Amino acid sequence: MTINPRSDDAVGFTELLAVMRRLRDPDKGCPWDLEQTHASLRYTLLEETYETLEAIDSGVPARQVEELGDLLLQVIFHAQIGADEGQYTIDDVVRHLIDKLVRRHPHIFGASAAKTATEVIGQWERIKAQERKAKGESERSMLDGVPKAMPSLAYAQAVQARAARAGFDWDDGRGAIDALAEEVAELRAESDPRRREEELGDVLFGLVAVARRMGIEAEDALRGANARFHLRFSRMEATLRERGETLAALPEPERLRRWERAKEPPPSANPG
Repeated sequence: MTINPRSDDAVGFTELLAVMRRLRDPDKGCPWDLEQTHASLRYTLLEETYETLEAIDSGVPARQVEELGDLLLQVIFHAQIGADEGQYTIDDVVRHLIDKLVRRHPHIFGASAAKTATEVIGQWERIKAQERKAKGESERSMLDGVPKAMPSLAYAQAVQARAARAGFDWDDGRGAIDALAEEVAELRAESDPRRREEELGDVLFGLVAVARRMGIEAEDALRGANARFHLRFSRMEATLRERGETLAALPEPERLRRWERAKEPPPSANPG
């Protein structure tokens, strides 16, 4: 199947590629861009990914446009490095992606049928297994495809979701909550420091399971909690500075009272 982009889209993408080729030109390029390698850009790619997530969370379209552009730059940058080293080009990247999307959506581009998201996911797993077999890859766990470099909460949610697709899951959300309660009880009862770390890990893993059963992304939930803590703590600090007080000098009951007050939403301004 051939997918033809609009001419203005094609021109814009071609111009972007031309800019990156100029930046990496051995004679006329930018010294910094020329020094970069796949390895040197690893953490930049990760940073741009997180900045894109923040832009999405902000709900501000202009921020999303900017950060998605920065993330796209990383893809173009790596593809150009691959081209400079004679390994692959951006055309290879795009063609591989198009072929994969079409191949894994036979219910859209072929004769297969899948009417629900669950059916689509099951179909994806079967197709990916066929792809691995065609490549001569040995049978492996469904979990092996989840990158271990992911943040731990996101990784836990991803491997749990894959296990659930294989049928390893509770019948309902109550099972996950009951299991979490058991893990908390085991953590509370454990006295050995080394075992405590293991039990705490089990509690965190159990929390992710509860989040997944509730349709909540654990990583997003924790990011939101972090943002609320930052806002409230900063608000409490500002109040203390205005009064010439320090947090460390307050007795615990007063610290807790100030914290509860910081959690209250600020009063809305009176219109005219």
